Amino acid sequence: MLFKGGDIFTLDAANPWIRNGAIAVAGAEILAVGTPAGVENNITAATRTVDFSGLTVMPGLVDGHNHLFQHLGKTLGDGLSLLPWLSDYMMPLAAEISREEAVHAVRLGALNSVLCGTTAIVDNHYAPVDEETVIGVADALEEIGVRGVVARGIYGPMVEGGRRMNSDARLFRYSTAEELEITRACIREKPAGSLVEVWPAPENVVYLDPDLMLASHELAEEFDVCWHSHCSESRFEVDIFTSIYNMRPARWLHEQGILDDRITLAHGIWLDEEEIALLGDASASIVHNPVSNQYLASGIIRLGPLIDAGANVALGTDGAAVAGQDMFEAMKSAQLLQRIRGLDPASTNSELVLCMATRNGGRMLRKNLGVLAPGALADFIVVDTNGIHHQPGNRPVCNLTLSARGSDVRHVVVNGEIIVENGRSTRVDQDRIVADAVQASGRLIDRAGLRGLVKGWTDPGLH
Repeated sequence: MLFKGGDIFTLDAANPWIRNGAIAVAGAEILAVGTPAGVENNITAATRTVDFSGLTVMPGLVDGHNHLFQHLGKTLGDGLSLLPWLSDYMMPLAAEISREEAVHAVRLGALNSVLCGTTAIVDNHYAPVDEETVIGVADALEEIGVRGVVARGIYGPMVEGGRRMNSDARLFRYSTAEELEITRACIREKPAGSLVEVWPAPENVVYLDPDLMLASHELAEEFDVCWHSHCSESRFEVDIFTSIYNMRPARWLHEQGILDDRITLAHGIWLDEEEIALLGDASASIVHNPVSNQYLASGIIRLGPLIDAGANVALGTDGAAVAGQDMFEAMKSAQLLQRIRGLDPASTNSELVLCMATRNGGRMLRKNLGVLAPGALADFIVVDTNGIHHQPGNRPVCNLTLSARGSDVRHVVVNGEIIVENGRSTRVDQDRIVADAVQASGRLIDRAGLRGLVKGWTDPGLH
C-alpha cells in the first residue's frame, strides 16, 4: 500500500517532519518514507493507494497501561481517592465480573482506543484471570486489530500489605503455584512476537507475596517477555510497603535483583532520589498516567529527573474508569502537569510528550515501532488537523499534543492493515459492541452491589 499527500511526523531523528510526504507499506513493515516521488521510485506498483492530502500522519499511539475490563464501571468511582476507590468500588466490581462481561468490556475499550488513534495497548487484566478468560481477552484485542499485551494480573495468597489496603480477598483466589502455572500456559499460547502477547503482571508490589514477585520476573526471563506491575502510585502505598519491608519499593526491587529493563512499572509517582537513580541505572520503564493521577489526586510524576536518570518513561491512560481512552488527552495533561509541578513552562514540550506516547512506548514493548522509518512496524495514524480547533496551525507539532482529540483520527494502520477507515472500524460491528457492553455493565453493577454509586446529581456545595 502507498499512503501519500499529507504531512508526516516520522519521529525519526534523521528526518522528523516531511511536508507532503508518502509512506509505502509492504506486509507488516514500512518499506519507504519520504517525498511521493522518492518513495514511488523505490517501490513496484502499489496494490492500493490512499490519498491523505491535507491530513497529518504520525506513529500510532502506545497506551502503556490500561485496564480495559473496567469500562463496565465507568464513572462510578468519581470523587474517591485511590484506597476507597479500590476497596469500595473497583475490587468488588473486579471480583464479580464474569468471563463474558470481561470480553465485552475489552472489545469496547479496545475499539474506543483504536478509534482515538491508539495502535498498541498494555492491558493489565486482573479480573477474571483463568486461562480461558485471559486468552479470550487477547483474542478480543486481536479481533479489533490492535497490537498489544495482556498483562495477566497475579495476586497469589493474601499478605500483610493486601490486608492493610483493605483488598478484596476474592481476588486472592489462586496459590502461588497456580498463578505461575496459569500464567505460563497463557504465555505459551500468546508468546513473544504475537500481535498480542501475554506478560506476567504481579499486580502491586504492596499486596503481593515477595516470592511471587520474584517468580514473575523469572517467568518473564524464561519466555523472553517483560512484566508489569503498579508501583508507588500513592504516598500511603509507599508508607505501607516501607513499614513492612523496611525499605522503599524500588529499592527493594533492586535488592532482589529484579530491577532491570524487563520491568514496566505503572505510575511511579512517589519515588525518592535514590529510587529514581536505581530505575535509571536499570533502564526500567515507567508508565506515566497523568489524567488518572489527577482524577484520583494521587500526585504528579517527577518526569525530568526520571528521564535524566535514564529511565524510559512511556504514557498511559489507566483506563476508562479513571481517565478515558484518549491518548491525545494524556499527552496534553503530561505536557502541562509538569509545568505546574515545577512552575516552569520550559519543563516539557510537545516533542517530548509525542516521543513518550510513541517511541518510548515502542521501547517498552521491545518493538520497532513509534517511528516511521524503513523496517519499522507499520503502525501509524492519519489525523485531520483541519478543524477550527487547530487553526491557525502555526506549530503543527503543538497542534498534535495540545489541540488534537481522538475524534480527529481518520485512519488507523496496525501491522500494515487499515483497521480504522474514515473513523469507523473495518473489522467489527461497532454498534453491537457498544450495545453488548452497556447491557453487561448493568448486570455487573447490580450483581456487585454497586447500584448506589449510580447517581444522577449530587449537591455541588455551591451556595
